[in-house]
Amino acid sequence: MTKTHRFVGLVTLLFASIQVGARRPDTPKPSLELKTCQVRGIKGDAKCGTLEVFENRATRKGRKIPINVVVLPATGSKREPDALFYFAGGPGSAATEDAPGIVDILARIREHRDLVFVDQRGTGQSNPLNCDLFNPADTQSFLGSFFPVDDIRKCREQLEPKADLTLYTTTIAMDDLDDVRAALGYEQINLYGASYGTRAALVYLRQHPKHVRTVMLHGVAPTNQLMPLNFPQDTERALQGVLSECEADETCSKAFPQVKAAARRVLEQLLQSPAQVEIQPRGSKNLVKLTLNRNLAAEAIRYMLYSPGGASRVPFVIHNAAAGNYGPLAQAALHFRRNLVATGSNGMYLSITCAEDLPWIKPEEAAKLGENTFLGDYRYREQHEACALWPRAKIDSKYAEPVRSNKPVLIMTGEWDPVTPPAHGDAVAKTLPNSLHVVVNDGAHGLSGLNGIECRDRLMTEFVERGSVKGLDTTCVKNIKRSGFALKF
Repeated sequence: MTKTHRFVGLVTLLFASIQVGARRPDTPKPSLELKTCQVRGIKGDAKCGTLEVFENRATRKGRKIPINVVVLPATGSKREPDALFYFAGGPGSAATEDAPGIVDILARIREHRDLVFVDQRGTGQSNPLNCDLFNPADTQSFLGSFFPVDDIRKCREQLEPKADLTLYTTTIAMDDLDDVRAALGYEQINLYGASYGTRAALVYLRQHPKHVRTVMLHGVAPTNQLMPLNFPQDTERALQGVLSECEADETCSKAFPQVKAAARRVLEQLLQSPAQVEIQPRGSKNLVKLTLNRNLAAEAIRYMLYSPGGASRVPFVIHNAAAGNYGPLAQAALHFRRNLVATGSNGMYLSITCAEDLPWIKPEEAAKLGENTFLGDYRYREQHEACALWPRAKIDSKYAEPVRSNKPVLIMTGEWDPVTPPAHGDAVAKTLPNSLHVVVNDGAHGLSGLNGIECRDRLMTEFVERGSVKGLDTTCVKNIKRSGFALKF
């Protein structure tokens, strides 16, 4: 997501001035009743509830949709009044479904503060815009187009009876979230966003600044990062960084000599013709013959680079593919299509990106940025085709301008993040003067799999407790590092 939105007309400005921002003075405080519940993967009682909001917040007429909320009460005897709200990534992930994986990271913060998980409209149990883009009975279907055009058409037809697909943008959703905040009685809240969740958190900060105490951003996707324009170059940067580390590591370089040259050979081979691979999918007893093309192979490498653990296996996968064994790479491609691309709310992903990102990307710019990269521009081309079939929301012409605030902000970025690189954190910090940007060596889009990761948890806890980045001791960050490279898959 980088560059700036163009002027899109006076109508958009008028629409946006009504659609976003604080609630009208005559709007009653929203009502939200919480009941004791159990959340799978989390020990102890939680509080669950549903807040009804107008799908069309501007007219306040017509269909209402549920906003699903889970509150994990503070565990300690001293409870602070400012809860922490988690903003999920994607776009399309559900915050409440992420809760089991997030609660451990925020365990010390939870000792004194409630943790709140809100499914953004269009995700989870908040009128989800879910689509089935692949056929579970046909393994090869998972290795086709990223956005199968016929399935995108069907998805739109299935969703339009229950949703106006132009009303699921970030700006509108952040007003829903502020209704939840008000209904729960928190005057100020702490924000924690990851990936797309950082964009959502920044938009909330811009629209409702007086209700923000602190902000934590992990892997910054700002409002002017135009997905997927820079995916090729950001992926290439991360790939070359990881391969350089392999070459500098005695064990890795010995096991996988000249790994950068091997990566070039794999690309050249797949550009000439797709690989025919026979694999045994996880959970299956049968062998399956699959076709693996360059786009799928590059996408698999990109998703492996999302985590340090996955990145540690990239040299092994590339080395084997260069030698003619595409099995590990095909396994990875199938895994990510089944467990990442095919999950979450793909309809909501399109409603967001087809309005906030794709319209501002020039095809010739996308093609140029894809040149001489492992990934190429295929993702832009396929997403552009999908967006041509999807209803496009009206966006404020100033939406992509940098968010400016004096609120305390802690920014964290992985050194080899293939989608939200450190440059994004640096750029956002320029208009957030009360911020601190921490770059984690060997880190990726996530940080799991690194040694010394408890440093991150301590920094986050101290930041929220202090309510300031001033005096925050970041010396432990230098001790976070990769444990080594995998020598087998």
